[in-house]
Amino acid sequence: MTTQRTPRALAREAAGLFITALGALGVLAALGTLHWAAGLIAAMSGLITTGLLVGSPPGPLWKRAAGFGTALIGYGGLTAAAFVLCPPFGWLGISLAVAGAGLLLSSVEGEGPA
Repeated sequence: MTTQRTPRALAREAAGLFITALGALGVLAALGTLHWAAGLIAAMSGLITTGLLVGSPPGPLWKRAAGFGTALIGYGGLTAAAFVLCPPFGWLGISLAVAGAGLLLSSVEGEGPA
């Protein structure tokens, strides 16, 4: 037996999501007025977080791929902003990505007995 949500509950959820989006936009605008890099870094961090939450392992392959792509776009933007602000921070971001890829490839989880 499935339970259906009432129209009032759906309207409340939609209003909550809309208010959350407006709040996030306000934070990005406020940070952007302080410095363009602050707003950009906050936006890219949000993309990374969204990608990691959407692409968590229990789910279909397309959902994980979409989450990975979103996180990758956010990390690329964050690394580009780091390069503009201070090139050593940009190289640090690239080095961390390479180290993370190496750790991901070297994990033995999911392999059968040798």
